[in-house]
Amino acid sequence: MDYIQKARELGEALLKTPELKKLKQAEDEIRKDPQASKAFDEYQERESSLVAAQMLSKVPPEKDALALIDLKMRLINRYASIRNFFAVQQDFERIMASVNLTITTTIFGTPSLDQLPFPKELKDMAQQLLQNIGGQEGPAMQIPEGFQLPEGLDLSKFLSK
Repeated sequence: MDYIQKARELGEALLKTPELKKLKQAEDEIRKDPQASKAFDEYQERESSLVAAQMLSKVPPEKDALALIDLKMRLINRYASIRNFFAVQQDFERIMASVNLTITTTIFGTPSLDQLPFPKELKDMAQQLLQNIGGQEGPAMQIPEGFQLPEGLDLSKFLSK
């Protein structure tokens, strides 16, 4: 199972990224404050329960999802260490989204612009870039109906440049 070994190697490489190191440091900062640590643990327990329900194909009650968002916002507003953790976590999630996209496009090919779930303006900009680069077209990837961008993927940072 060569692919399992490659997955382990990828995991080991991700362990060495500056973003993951910063994420661990950010969590260490939370743990220095007992109140922040306790509040953060509560958040993580609720988040785990919600994720577990989703994995079991159960649709979690909307009130639970909204309560988790509310808790997260209250923690962000109250504890600077938790606010920093979520900001750093977003950086790491960008790397993971990039890794997942690379794996998916390697397996299924590159999606055509019409298949991407992006606003028309973004598609037009991407088309212009591709034309300027003169890139080689690969096989088109089939995007499943209802596909959504990963939670936490903030494209506005890439659009403002």
